[in-house]
Amino acid sequence: MKRVTAPLEQRLIWLQGCPLFAEVAPEHLKDLAGLMSIRRYEPGETVFQEGDTADGLYIIVDGQVKIGRYAPDGREQVLHIFEEGEPLGEAAMFEGGHFPATAQTLTAATILFLLRADFLYLAEKKPALLLNLLAVLSRRLRRFVQMIDDLALKEVSTRLAKHLLELSEEADSSHEVFLTTSKTMLAARLGAVAETLSRTLARMQRRGIIQVDGRRVLLKNREALEALAEGEKL
Repeated sequence: MKRVTAPLEQRLIWLQGCPLFAEVAPEHLKDLAGLMSIRRYEPGETVFQEGDTADGLYIIVDGQVKIGRYAPDGREQVLHIFEEGEPLGEAAMFEGGHFPATAQTLTAATILFLLRADFLYLAEKKPALLLNLLAVLSRRLRRFVQMIDDLALKEVSTRLAKHLLELSEEADSSHEVFLTTSKTMLAARLGAVAETLSRTLARMQRRGIIQVDGRRVLLKNREALEALAEGEKL
C-alpha cells in the first residue's frame, strides 16, 4: 500500500459517488473530503485483517475488494466482493470494535480512508449520515441472511444459477454475462470448492442451459436457469 494525493475537488466527487453520503450537505462533504487520505493497493494486498482495530472507514474509488473469513484449515468463505463507490468496515468502525473479517484487493484499487473520530464528528453535525449508514447496513444484513440460507439449504447449482441471474440483471442483459472474478474466487464466493463448481458448470453446459467461454457465459435457456435458481435439481 502507498499513499497518494488528489485535489480536494476530486475527493469530493469520489465521496458523492458513495451511497453513505448521498444526502450529506455539500459543505459537510467538503470538510469530510479534506480529512480523508488516499491509499493505493496492488492486487492481493490486505486492506484490513480480521481482528484488527476498526480505526476508520474505507471507501472504494476503483477496483475490487473481497471480504472473507478463514477456517482453521485455511479454507476461505468469501462474504462479498465490493466495487467502486462502496464503503468497507462501516459497521465495525461505528461500533468501535474489531473487524470481523479480512478485506483483500482482487485488483489494483484506490481507496479513501477516514478516521473513526472524524466520521463521528461529522455524524454529530449531520444526523442524516447515520440514517444513510443504517440503510446501508440493513441492505447488507439482508444479503448476509440470504447467503447463510443459501449455504445451509441450497445446492451449488442453485447458488450458481442465482448468481448468474443476478449478474444478468446488473448487466441488463438476458443473453450473456461476464464473470467478474476467477472461477476459483467464484467458488469461494458460492461456498463451494473449485472442482464442484467446474463439474456444475459442465453439467449445465451439457443440458444446454449455458455456454462458457472463458469469463463470458451465454444464457442459452433462461427458463431452465430460473428453475434451477428456484431449487430444481440439476
